[in-house]
Amino acid sequence: MLSKTCTYGIQGVIYVALQPTNQYTPIGTIAEALNIPFQFLKKILQVLTQAGILISYRSPKGGVALARPAATITLLQVVEAIDGSDVFTQCILKLPGCGHTKPCPLHESWSVERVRLRQMFETTTLGSVATQIHNNERRFMLAFPENPNS
Repeated sequence: MLSKTCTYGIQGVIYVALQPTNQYTPIGTIAEALNIPFQFLKKILQVLTQAGILISYRSPKGGVALARPAATITLLQVVEAIDGSDVFTQCILKLPGCGHTKPCPLHESWSVERVRLRQMFETTTLGSVATQIHNNERRFMLAFPENPNS
């Protein structure tokens, strides 16, 4: 459903949300930690910067940081910045003309699930995800640096 670009974008902003507030994280560090090709991640993070989700700072100590508090950035904003909102409106089978009058075989089920999916992305913030990871309630990576707040 989500593109690889979007999945990498979500992973990238979660990684940034896990960093200390107001700290710029080098893109190379993020790419290495998440095993994402550097140039690919750089382009994704540029899109998120243009969307106002991240801010970037160019210098030897530069990188990216969240543009606003993690608690105010939803996963829906990240998804829409990268993939748009089509995932929440289009036919799951990508059949042209699918709708209530000419539904595809999955139309009724997908209509319900895409609303639920949108609600989940809309109500999940980077702050809540970061808190769950920091509290060891959720895993994110195999080898994440020690929690500085522990």
